[in-house]
Amino acid sequence: MSSKAYFAQVAGQWDELRAGFFPEAVREKALELAGIGLGAGAAKIAADLGAGTGFVTQALLGAGLTVFAVDQSPPMLAQLRATFAAEARTGRLHALEGTAEALPLPSASVDYVFANMFLHHVDDPARALAEMARILRPGGRLVVTDLDLHAHDFLLTEHHDRWPGFRRADVQAWLVAAGLADAAVDCCGERCCADSCSGSHRAEISIFAASGRKPVAASRPAVIRPEALEPLAVGARARELFGAQPALLCAESVLLAVAEGLGADSPLVPRLATGFCSGLSRTDGPCGAFSGGVMALGLALGRDSAAGDLDETYAPVQEFRDFFLSRFGDLACTKVCGFHLGTDEGRKNFGPGGGKARCLDVVEQAAAQIARMLRGA
Repeated sequence: MSSKAYFAQVAGQWDELRAGFFPEAVREKALELAGIGLGAGAAKIAADLGAGTGFVTQALLGAGLTVFAVDQSPPMLAQLRATFAAEARTGRLHALEGTAEALPLPSASVDYVFANMFLHHVDDPARALAEMARILRPGGRLVVTDLDLHAHDFLLTEHHDRWPGFRRADVQAWLVAAGLADAAVDCCGERCCADSCSGSHRAEISIFAASGRKPVAASRPAVIRPEALEPLAVGARARELFGAQPALLCAESVLLAVAEGLGADSPLVPRLATGFCSGLSRTDGPCGAFSGGVMALGLALGRDSAAGDLDETYAPVQEFRDFFLSRFGDLACTKVCGFHLGTDEGRKNFGPGGGKARCLDVVEQAAAQIARMLRGA
């Protein structure tokens, strides 16, 4: 019997069966590894692969995420849709039929991918992990919880597992081959338990938790050298440029410091940033340090043609925006520096002991964060 046929057969009893196999602590560990807490926000999107009746989906919806639940079993998906009908109506849940090696999701479309007790049912685990990496946005995280290698053959014959668990070193190698950074495979601290139909055998198998992150700079022009970036040095260089006499302005300083760190030599840098300085040319627009950071991300990750993937740039910019708001509380120039540079009074009070002192820190931290993101630190 194939795994698809097996799960179609047990779909109606799966919730009860699952509760006997492994505890809720497994999914709690998975969400912890992904850095997801309560109220993560529906703006973030997760894929739950091998979703079954919604064991992991339930926790992701509870954390506030939008979820794409993928499974090859129509009966399992029918159970899931019935359980989470309200979330499906509001667009927070999308249940899709699909296989591990050909996921029905676009490239770079989700922030998180979860695969709980799924990998040992797929035909080609390495290819499945590569597919998971494909649908991740730059900076997104993959978390896999599954069985360590074991010798309980009845799980293959009675429960129709495709693989008898995995060596952790193999899983880590597959994550690296899929292009994921920070690949790690550790003990989950939980066990999976199952009995044979005859009751003559019982399996208690340790569960591993594997994770990896899709690098922000996964695709970039050959001239860009993110490995050469040193965040503290880039931040210090931006501060130096902004504090010099005569000085470059905020957006110019951030863009040039990052460009120098990348080894990207262009006559357009820093000149294309000038109009973005002083809150978009003293109009109380976005802070120039933020704008300079966005331009630096575009320099490293922006498209060369209409065929390029927007998410390669958009996702990092969104991440940088979140950082900037959490660190400085606002994007507007006046809110960040404390003065409206479009007024005579604002410009008069913007000096070494006023807004300039604060903006030195803002410029430094913005440039350092861009370097950190591009380097994948």
